[in-house]
Amino acid sequence: MSGKYLIKDISRRLLGDMRGVLFDENAIEGRESEILYTVFRNIEIVEGKARYDITEIPARPAGEPAGNIGGEFNKTFGHYHKNGLPEVYEILEGHAYFLIQSPQNDPAEIKEAYIVEAEKNEKVVIPGNFGHLAINVGKETLKLANWMGFADYDYETYKKLHGGCYYVLDGGQTIEFEQNKNYKIVPELKKLKLKNSPALDELGIRNDKSHPIIDLKKHPEKLDWLAHPEKYRELLTIEKLYRKI
Repeated sequence: MSGKYLIKDISRRLLGDMRGVLFDENAIEGRESEILYTVFRNIEIVEGKARYDITEIPARPAGEPAGNIGGEFNKTFGHYHKNGLPEVYEILEGHAYFLIQSPQNDPAEIKEAYIVEAEKNEKVVIPGNFGHLAINVGKETLKLANWMGFADYDYETYKKLHGGCYYVLDGGQTIEFEQNKNYKIVPELKKLKLKNSPALDELGIRNDKSHPIIDLKKHPEKLDWLAHPEKYRELLTIEKLYRKI
């Protein structure tokens, strides 16, 4: 697996590592050593700007009952960026939901919460003030590429609140959303998809298969917004980047 990316910086998140952010903590008993997802880091580095990673999140095994981990789809842990840097993802394979959330001063009080849906070749831009986690809602391994600035992660906020402000549950033929009661304030969840727009153009992104984000390494200036979002604040808004679906 790692050979195809030709790197040594590989991080594997085990089911046991997910303790504290799951809908049903008892679901991982006896399964703590199972690999939930793998991150291949620093595949590309543009000095002073950003790094390129790939994450692989397997789907529920064929024939297994819905809800691989206590009713939930396979997901990442969830985090904020301590220095408020944005991030851009591309779906290389599979079908993703991203749960993104923006808190008030109290991280238990959420002012905005969205599900961003994306399939193969589609992109997702995470504004810097949003926490986020990725969920594999498809039937195959979800492969995500991303560019991000050199940010420090805040995982502890998610752990203290037992995950994101919603749990995304696998109903077999349905996708269900359960509010996380450890949060004090949780808004109604809205569903979004990235739209091609003048704002997206200025960020060097096109939401189509002809413009993979790996090509941004050839144009380092187009990665500047990941390192210096303060210069692009007017572009990095939900209204400028997304449409409701």
